[in-house]
Amino acid sequence: MVKPLLELIEVSKRYPGVVANERVSLKVHPGEIRAIVGENGAGKSTLMKAIYGSVRPDEGQILWDGQEISFTGPQQMRRLGVGMVFQHFSLFESLTVLENILLSMPKGTAAQQTRNMASSVSNKYGIELKLDARVEALSVGERQQVEIVRCLLSEPRLVIFDEPTAVLPVPAIEALFETIRLLARNGCAILYISHKLAEIKTLCHYATILRGGRVVGEVDVSLTREVELAVLMTGRDLPLYPRTEKKVGDVVLSVSALNSVTCSPAEVQLVDLNFEIKAGEVLGVAGVSGSGQRELFEYLCGERLTKRDAVKVDGQSVGNTGVKGRRALGIAYIPEERVDQGALPDLSLGQNLLLSQCGASTDNFSSLGFVRTRRLAAETKAVISRFNVKCGGAESTAATLSGGNLQKFIVGRELGKAPKILLVAQPTWGVDIASSMFIRHQIEELARGGAAVLVSSEDIDELMQMCDRIVVMSKGKMSPAVPRHQMNSERLGLWMAGLFDVPLGKMASFQ
Repeated sequence: MVKPLLELIEVSKRYPGVVANERVSLKVHPGEIRAIVGENGAGKSTLMKAIYGSVRPDEGQILWDGQEISFTGPQQMRRLGVGMVFQHFSLFESLTVLENILLSMPKGTAAQQTRNMASSVSNKYGIELKLDARVEALSVGERQQVEIVRCLLSEPRLVIFDEPTAVLPVPAIEALFETIRLLARNGCAILYISHKLAEIKTLCHYATILRGGRVVGEVDVSLTREVELAVLMTGRDLPLYPRTEKKVGDVVLSVSALNSVTCSPAEVQLVDLNFEIKAGEVLGVAGVSGSGQRELFEYLCGERLTKRDAVKVDGQSVGNTGVKGRRALGIAYIPEERVDQGALPDLSLGQNLLLSQCGASTDNFSSLGFVRTRRLAAETKAVISRFNVKCGGAESTAATLSGGNLQKFIVGRELGKAPKILLVAQPTWGVDIASSMFIRHQIEELARGGAAVLVSSEDIDELMQMCDRIVVMSKGKMSPAVPRHQMNSERLGLWMAGLFDVPLGKMASFQ
């Protein structure tokens, strides 16, 4: 028998009011790709942080190459050969990609040497890096790629991937899988966290299932169906949400000749965007990450201003109206970056909900300059209950929630406003399968009630499930909108390459 590279023996970690991990044991061998699966809040990320050294276990042992290691922090674990690609990125937004990578390199490493090494690794694994771009100008998918390259530069013996494909386009996911398989063939052990069960079936050898912080099963992935994995994760059958017909009304949001001026070389320039969304309709935006989706949503929510007539709500020109004014018109926004942009990590859930109400069409939580604390607490608790957010209550800070639970809270908070227009980017990023189904259903119900919804996602299957029509963005340009049933893989591939005018059946000539 091959000796385990990593072994955990009855590891436990508790926080006030929460048992994150309880007597967890597992083994990982060189060359093994092991999935760690479970619902949001099952303890997956806490366990991985304990392995990486950023969380100190309360009990248990961690063995590396058969030797017990004492807790001294991430630096020791990196020296041993443990790398981690985090779900929430640890990048400095005001620095360039190269500068962020340089900070993770050994002291004294020259910038040019780092540039050469980063370029070599990214080329080897088919990852495109904008080394001179500032991180603040990158999409979530592009930031994820930076994290992956930064991790691989240390030539690790074990790599932990925490939801690495949540916001990656299909070509990047396929390239990442090839990277992981190559690492495993070279003897590197992989711990892989994902809520996408199809990915786990495709990539992983074994799966350890966590529920409520405990190990409830270990399975051979090749011998286990996706539905069986889902039931093991949740302890129950998945819910069914039948799709019903919706009534589409008048145009609520229209965009006409929207063009942008870039503020940095890393930004995508929007070129003559034109589309409209009707009441009761869900319009999906597909495309490779960094094709202009982020810039589009910033112009629609009011973070960026444009000419007055470029954006209209109910026929009213609002292109030069800011965030507060657009909230007053009934626009709600769920951004792709949930930490800092979607929620402030050091504030409580109640405080985050209160901040998001500024400028909303109805203010239910203040009177004569005073906060209605009881009403605010009641609404926060209602969101927590309705969306099954696992946390310590309304006073819990956003930073204490798992990524998936924070996403559920942000979605519930915005849907609770009963908006006229919902803008949502990556609606189910990092969310478990049952919660993903619930969130999609709630967004569809919002549209069924008469709201206009614009949703951007890297997951084309998600768009096909949720949307009535789909557009594709490529290099700041937008394709025509087509009904969901008219979108197929050939059309999607052409349009993602920016070939909007090429007739179907002609793709072979461009290969």
